[in-house]
Amino acid sequence: MSDNRRLQSSEYNSLVAAINYDYCKKHKYDFIYYRPYLNIKESVSLYNCIDPNTNTTRHASWSKLLSAKLALELPYDYVVYIDSDCIFKNRDFSLDEFIRPYLKYDTIFLNNKPWGDHLPCGGFFVCKVGPASKQFIQDWYAIPIPSKNKVHAWEQDALWTLYKKFNIAIVDEMMFQEKEGQFLRHICHKEHRLRIPYFQAFLTSNQIDVRSIEPIQYIEYNTAD
Repeated sequence: MSDNRRLQSSEYNSLVAAINYDYCKKHKYDFIYYRPYLNIKESVSLYNCIDPNTNTTRHASWSKLLSAKLALELPYDYVVYIDSDCIFKNRDFSLDEFIRPYLKYDTIFLNNKPWGDHLPCGGFFVCKVGPASKQFIQDWYAIPIPSKNKVHAWEQDALWTLYKKFNIAIVDEMMFQEKEGQFLRHICHKEHRLRIPYFQAFLTSNQIDVRSIEPIQYIEYNTAD
């Protein structure tokens, strides 16, 4: 996960971190929480990274790509990114099972349904660690689309301009609306008022203590470095 906010038990990003950390513990995956900031570590800025084309600030959603870039330098076979308003809802379905049908691809996305069944959604992706994925993340962040630096859907609009140039799978599965048995549940900005009550209810029903976030591997880094 990557978010410009620190882990504090009252915020939805922390509720999500507790849920996703518990899922990772269950399946014996490492979980890392990245907190990107721009120059001032104590600041929780909505615009916490820089457009390399214009040298102007970008929305925090863009900085997920810088976090993914850091993770891809670690000694893993795969790196999985998940937004801070998205949870692993089906706790019995492993990432190994999810990845297995798509081993020939370098990067795996879910689609953006119900708004774009054929388009990838940047809220969750799986990268096979290697030169191809590293180049993809680097090129994605470098897309010159300044009109989306601070306007929704930020890096996702950039993704739609280049994904066809890379070896990418797009999985047809709903995560933005409630569906029985779904792997992920993503509470997007359109439903932002549901985030805290939904995630709190999920924690309660699955007997997950939000205080479990305390041992999470937590990395703060300056996006200007």
